[in-house]
Amino acid sequence: MTPQTSVMYAAPLLPGTFSEVHKLLCSMNEQPGVYDPGNRLIPLHAFPQLHFARVLIVRDLASSDRAIYDLPVAGLPDYLVFLAEVDDEEAAFRHELVRLAGAGLRELFSYCEMFTEQTNLLQWLVARRITAAATYVNWRGRTVLQVRQEEALRRFLKQQIGASAEFLRAHTAEQMRLSLQGDVQKQQQKGELPLTPEQPTPLPWRIRNTLHLIGVPLALLLFAPVLLILLPFLLWQIRFWERTDAAIAPPVDQSHAEDLLAMENHDVTNQFSVFGSLKPGRLRLGIVRFLLVWTDYAARHLYHRGNLARVSTIHFARWVFMDHGQRMLFSSMYDGSLESYMDDFINKVGFGLNLTFSNGIGYPRTRWLLLDGCQDEQTFKRVLRRHQLPTEVWYNAHPGLTAANKHRNLLIRAGLEASTMSEKQAAAWLALI
Repeated sequence: MTPQTSVMYAAPLLPGTFSEVHKLLCSMNEQPGVYDPGNRLIPLHAFPQLHFARVLIVRDLASSDRAIYDLPVAGLPDYLVFLAEVDDEEAAFRHELVRLAGAGLRELFSYCEMFTEQTNLLQWLVARRITAAATYVNWRGRTVLQVRQEEALRRFLKQQIGASAEFLRAHTAEQMRLSLQGDVQKQQQKGELPLTPEQPTPLPWRIRNTLHLIGVPLALLLFAPVLLILLPFLLWQIRFWERTDAAIAPPVDQSHAEDLLAMENHDVTNQFSVFGSLKPGRLRLGIVRFLLVWTDYAARHLYHRGNLARVSTIHFARWVFMDHGQRMLFSSMYDGSLESYMDDFINKVGFGLNLTFSNGIGYPRTRWLLLDGCQDEQTFKRVLRRHQLPTEVWYNAHPGLTAANKHRNLLIRAGLEASTMSEKQAAAWLALI
C-alpha cells in the first residue's frame, strides 16, 4: 500500500502585498475556480503523485470578532499557503515541486517575509512546512495512478458491453464477465489498459502507524487517573463557557458570498477552506488539541476505507493550528454542493462538528460540547460562510469522479479479477459498469 500525505507550506505575506499576490494567483486560472494547465507559475497537472492542490491567501475574514474576547484585531499575518494531497512521502514531492516549479514558487514567495533571491527554496519549504493536527483520507492507499487506471478500465468495459448486446442476451452474466475478462487480457498483452498491482507498504510508515495505533490509547490509559480527577472541574468549566460565550453571527457580506459562489460547482467535487481564531486560554487550547488527537486517531485507524463516520463524500480533510494555536485552518475536498456537504455533517455527525469547532470564535453555542451547536443550522451555515476563504487556485487530478465513483471502480476491478462468481454476483457486477 502506498500511503497518502497531506502537505502544507505557509509563509507570512509582506504587508500591503495582498492585491498583487491575489492577482498573480488568479492568473493561474482559466476562470475563477478553474485551473489553467497552461499557467506559467506552477504546472500542478505535471505531478503524477498529486491528488489535489491549492494555492491561496489565508487571512482571518472575521478578525473583528476577536475584540469580543479582548484579543488584538490587528497584528497577525496573512499567509501565502500551498496545500497538497500526495502519494507517498512529502520529501519526494517537495524535490519534484522545486524541480518543476522552482521559478514560479520563487516569484510567489518573493512577496513573503524573509524570502530573497539568495534563499534556498528547498530549505525554505522545509522550514515553512506545517504538520496538521488531524488529517482524513477517504481511502488510504488508493493512488492517483490507481484511480486513473480503474476509470480507464470501467470506460473500456462499458464500451465492450455496448458493443456486445447480442452476446449479452444469449449468455449468462457470468459468461459475459468471463468474456470481458478475456477482452481485458488481450488489451494488456498489447501493452494497453494496465492495472498496476498494489505496492508494498513502506516499512517506516508501517512502524510509525503501529506505534501510533498503540501509543495514543496507551498514553490516555496512563493519564486516565489524572483526567478522572480533573473531569468534574473540566465539565463545570466547559458549561460555564457555553453559557457565557458571546454569540457572533452577523449576516454574510453579499460580495464575499458571490466571490465564493463563482469558484464553486465547476465539477462534481468542490474545495472548502475555513480559517478563524480560537477562543483564548491555555485550557481551551488544550481541550481542542486533545480532541483533535482523537479525531486524527479515528481517521487514521478506523475511518480510512470510504467514510468519515457516516459521511462518504469527503476525499481528504485536515485541521491545522496556526500562530501558536491562536488560529485554525480547516480544509477539505468534498462531492456535491456546499449546502449538501454541510447538511450531511449536521445530520450525520453533528457531534463531531461541535467537538472540533465549538472553541472557535463565533461558533453557535454548544451544550456539553456534543449537543446543540451546529443544530442551529442557519447560524452555523452563516458562521462557516463568513470564515470561508476564496481559494484562488485549486487543482483536481481526477475531475468528474466522486468518492463513490472511485469506490465503484475499485469494485469493478476486484470483480473482473475474481476467478469465479455466482450468477447473482456477476449480474450485480455488470450493473456497476
